[in-house]
Amino acid sequence: MRKLELTGKERFLVIRTDRVGDVILSTPVLESIKTRFPESHLVMMVSSYAADVVKGNPNLDDVIIDDHENRHKGIKGFLMLLKEIRGSRFDAGVLLRPTFRLALLLFLAGIRYRVGTGYRFYQMLFNRKVYVHRKMNLRHEADYNLDLLKPLGIRPDKTVPRVYLSPEEESFARQVWRKFEITPEDTVVVIHPGSGNSALNLPEKRFAQVADQLVEELDAKIVLTGTKGEKGLIDIISRNMQHEVVDLTGRTSLRQLAAVLENADVVVSNSTGPMHLAAAVETPTVAIFCPIFAAGPIRWGPYGEGHEVVLPPVPVCFKCKPKSCPHYDCMDKIKAGDVTAKVRAVLEKQRSNRVDSTRGR
Repeated sequence: MRKLELTGKERFLVIRTDRVGDVILSTPVLESIKTRFPESHLVMMVSSYAADVVKGNPNLDDVIIDDHENRHKGIKGFLMLLKEIRGSRFDAGVLLRPTFRLALLLFLAGIRYRVGTGYRFYQMLFNRKVYVHRKMNLRHEADYNLDLLKPLGIRPDKTVPRVYLSPEEESFARQVWRKFEITPEDTVVVIHPGSGNSALNLPEKRFAQVADQLVEELDAKIVLTGTKGEKGLIDIISRNMQHEVVDLTGRTSLRQLAAVLENADVVVSNSTGPMHLAAAVETPTVAIFCPIFAAGPIRWGPYGEGHEVVLPPVPVCFKCKPKSCPHYDCMDKIKAGDVTAKVRAVLEKQRSNRVDSTRGR
């Protein structure tokens, strides 16, 4: 394969059109391209659902929305999107999440360098291929994403995912803290108990026990977050608690939620988009995972330093079979003390880092 001849002023298109957490874990690709080619024109295509993740990202020159469920649905919608991509005259396209539809889009748009996986039946649509089996789950998804940059001659250093907030969004979180009389001296733990239902979750009553223990043992202020559709879940947790909480369910946009997470000391969450959102605004997380191999923390855990993971004390499994599994419901085997111990570990690490930072001045 002939080596790419890049001037550094090319027009790059990076595509990742799935969910919030997936797009967050793709942001290191953007920083790596812009660091290597600062004069390039960099555009990302995302779904309308996850577009807020890359809003305000300083590495991006533009964003294209793939509204594949509405405006770009079907052949007519595909052709409309193709016309937009072709008109943008991209020099290189990097497809982070391979689908036949998107691979065909890059090919028909006439993009000169098309980077994608070599392990699909449509691999002939790419002329720069990377042969990595992600399903082996040997590395983190963010690292797998960065692998796709190798054909472009980019060998990035380890770069953590980032979500960039505006001053107005950061002000929103401070206003919430003032409204609920949360001070800088308080230990604030945000608990986000919902998920995208891609894996098993910690039971609601266990979340309530965790929250009560954090109040009683650490005098923590507990903030519950979730979407409007998760209000029932949050209400179950609140009813089973002995102490008061701040309930922000359905009261924040995605970016306002990010600002709330940024202002917390620790975030406790199932494996879900807001877990990655917390890590991307540099708040340590205690992430609760199920033992299903494909959903494990090696590939999908919070990326970066200072985080902790909780798993049930059962063997790894490859598919959840409730009726025949001797460990079901394995998530109920996670005790409240298992989670609160991880929260303590995170807080102690924070205090230690602050002391070390003070000594280094």
